[in-house]
Amino acid sequence: MNDHNSGADGKAAKTVDIEVNDTTHTVPKGKISFDELVKLAFGVGANPADGYRISYDRGHGNASAKLKPGGSIEVVEGMDFTVTGTGQS
Repeated sequence: MNDHNSGADGKAAKTVDIEVNDTTHTVPKGKISFDELVKLAFGVGANPADGYRISYDRGHGNASAKLKPGGSIEVVEGMDFTVTGTGQS
């Protein structure tokens, strides 16, 4: 995942701050995938196929839920993700 400083039209791209395992990350506004969240949590060498569980709080309408492998979700400012390894692949 790349930090985006400006969009194709030269205007500043919109970003939001999210928490992933208690670390703040600034990401582009829009959807974020399961795989991108695993990499934010455990680094670019992390393999989402190794088995991870993702839950989140403070989503749209203050929703809390789990994100399934292969899924994505629209991020909102202050969203809080917890990514844990399951030890299963």
